[in-house]
Order: sequence, then structure tokens, then C-alpha cells
Amino acid sequence: MNRYVGWLNLYKPINISSFGALNKIKKKFNLSKIGHAGTLDPLAEGILPIAIGKITKLIPLINNAPKEYEFEVKWGEQTLTDDREGEIISKSSKIPKLKEICDKLKNFKGIILQSPPKASAININGTRAYKLLRNKKQFEIKKKPVEIYEVKFIDQPFFNITKIKITCGKGFYVRSFARDLGEILKTKAHIYSLKRTKVGKFTIKNSI
Repeated sequence: MNRYVGWLNLYKPINISSFGALNKIKKKFNLSKIGHAGTLDPLAEGILPIAIGKITKLIPLINNAPKEYEFEVKWGEQTLTDDREGEIISKSSKIPKLKEICDKLKNFKGIILQSPPKASAININGTRAYKLLRNKKQFEIKKKPVEIYEVKFIDQPFFNITKIKITCGKGFYVRSFARDLGEILKTKAHIYSLKRTKVGKFTIKNSI
């Protein structure tokens, strides 16, 4: 029986999977019942709510809560995984101007249709999409409705990198957003860095 019950507001670092972070906590405190809300990719950092004991029943509620991300988009390159880990599969010489980017961002609000990345855990006829991609199988992922509450420009640290902040709903893929934004701006793009700053009421200020 678990000695601990409640939530742990974990700040997950890069280069570890959400499952890997969860497993470290499970082993350290000898927990039998533990789970997390909202998976983060190994290259992503930020808030990862951890539920312990009977609180794991509330994970679906947190999964449905709005999430906030700060991320960098690198222009001119599309990768197989839609982030900087994947191999480059397409290039463009066009680097969009700041005004172009900000103008297009204004159009992203409300419910949109989005196709998840092929390097994702989406189930395709009983097999995870990332496994099909790894085995070089041809497949398509259906678009699904996702919601954007707010999106705005933050900074332009380099001529080909733009930092953006977004608040979105359940099932939203920031990697897909970067890819699609690149296409809309008639170029190619991928996620260069990604940080989740908020999940419901879980924020960076209260994380450990």
C-alpha cells in the first residue's frame, strides 16, 4: 500500500522520457500506484504532473485541462520527427519575416484540424505510429480537432528561429503546429526547443 497520496508537480528536464522520469520516482519511493498527466517528449522540458496513490483516478481531469507551452521554431528545415532530433527531409531557402509570422499567428484561435506527427504514440491499426515510422512503413494519420486558446510571438533570438507561446487544449501537438505554420508561410519548419510552462493549475512557480 502506498505511504504517499497526492500530486507531485515535477519539472521534467530534457533527455529523459516522461515514463523514465515517472519510473525514477516510483523506484526511489517504492510506490505501487503512480501515473502522470500529459506526456512530454524526451527533448521537451517542463511541467509533468505526477499522481500518487488513489489520486491517479483524477489524471483524466488534468489531461483535459488547458496547457501552456513556450517553444522555438526553426525555419527552413522540416524533419522526420518535426523536432531537431529527426533527420532533415525537406529544406526551403525562405525565412519568413517577423510581420508575416505575427500576421499568421493571429489566425490560429479556436478549434482547428491537426494531423499528429508520424513520430507519435497514435495507434494505427493496433501499432504505434512511431514504430511504423521506425520500420519505414507508409501510413497516414487522420486529422483531428484540437483547440487553441491563445498564441503569441515572444522573441526572435536568431534570424531563423522564432520563440512563441501557446495555450491549447487536450491532444494538441506543438510539433504539428510548427510544421503546419511553416507550410502556411510557404517554407519548412520544425521545433527547435519546447518547454511546457503550465498544465491546469500546475505551474513552473510551484514545481520541483
